[in-house]
Amino acid sequence: MNDEIEITLEEFLKLPKGSYILIDMRSETSYEQGHIEGAVLANDDVSSGKDKRLIFYCQYGIESLQTAAYFRKCGFRAYSLKGGYMQWLKKQSDVFDVEELERYDRQITLAQIGLTGQLRLKNSAVLIIGAGGLGCPCGMYLAAAGVGRIGIIDHDEVCLSNMNRQVAHRETGLNKAQSLKNTLVGINDKIQVTAYPERFGTDNAAKLLDGYDFVIDCTDTAETKFMVNDLCVRYDKPYCYGGVIGFEGQVMTVIPHETACLRCIFEEPPTGCETCESHGIIGAAAGMIGCIQALEAIKFITSSAKLLTDKIFIFDMLTMKTRTAKFGGISSRCSICQNMH
Repeated sequence: MNDEIEITLEEFLKLPKGSYILIDMRSETSYEQGHIEGAVLANDDVSSGKDKRLIFYCQYGIESLQTAAYFRKCGFRAYSLKGGYMQWLKKQSDVFDVEELERYDRQITLAQIGLTGQLRLKNSAVLIIGAGGLGCPCGMYLAAAGVGRIGIIDHDEVCLSNMNRQVAHRETGLNKAQSLKNTLVGINDKIQVTAYPERFGTDNAAKLLDGYDFVIDCTDTAETKFMVNDLCVRYDKPYCYGGVIGFEGQVMTVIPHETACLRCIFEEPPTGCETCESHGIIGAAAGMIGCIQALEAIKFITSSAKLLTDKIFIFDMLTMKTRTAKFGGISSRCSICQNMH
């Protein structure tokens, strides 16, 4: 082995056990998500390693290069693992191919995701109800994140007035579910996308919801949203509600039998609601809310953070002010939750 400060993975793997100390420079959370076998955290005492090689690694082999140089000045036989943890992953993973590891590299780097979270995304299935202003950005970011199976339900066809906000569609006259599917497959050919060109309702809910881990309500009327809520609670499907009009939107996540549902809060659909057709909508507002819904799905799947449960997040994008209305959990008056017990 030469005296270059960088050591390749191939050279490292040939070293005899006990001849080195392998040091992971990443955070403790990242270490817990996954690390090279035998590695210790950088905050562990390595002062007794004067008679051994110190091999440092970070995510990409950049910071570890500087650290190895410093330890060499202090008299240690220090090296930096070339390519870092990601290079090791590419050689070791039997679940993801090299292209997938590179595609998802920046999110695998996140301590809240890691390789474990990425595997959960790959093995997950998310159903999007509505392929319009919310469904398009939501679906696009779920596909980009590597959700393994995405279903899309929408009976409607693309029209020209949709184009200011339904950014996944490229031509009019196509079924929206099929159109969104075409875009998602173009974004990521490593995932499976199924289009259901039909209306979601009580007659087909059991069939359509079956096999999906999480549902995202991207519909555009109050009546439909309450129906989606009721059916998800009935069939025990966690889901994320989203709504947007004008410059304002709101998001809430429901875990059936554990957190408040839409009917726990509002009881009945409001009458005389404004619609995009009557009140108007700016496309970027739909994009913002759809992206937040995608994030809720990703967080649910990877168990990486708190969800918007028992609360509604409200975003006024004209003033850029936000507020979160909190609720006390499942209501004793809820006609859906109480009937499910």
